[in-house]
Amino acid sequence: MASSAWEYAVQPAGRALRRAKPEELTEMLNRAASEGWELVQIVPQESSSTVLLVLRRPSTPRSRRESSWPGGG
Repeated sequence: MASSAWEYAVQPAGRALRRAKPEELTEMLNRAASEGWELVQIVPQESSSTVLLVLRRPSTPRSRRESSWPGGG
C-alpha cells in the first residue's frame, strides 16, 4: 500500500468563528474544500478565544507551487 503525501495548513481563527453563523462557517469550509482542503482538527488555545484550524490536502507538484491558505488572496 502506497502512502499519500499530504500538505498541511494551520490557520489561527478566533474572531471569524466567535460569532459565526453556521452558514458562514459552512461557506468558509466549502471554499476551502473547493481548493482541495479537508478540515482534520480544531485545536483550542488555552486562555484565548483563538483556535487553530488544521487542514490537509493531497500534495502534488502543483499544490506545492501554489501553496496558500484556502480562500486566501
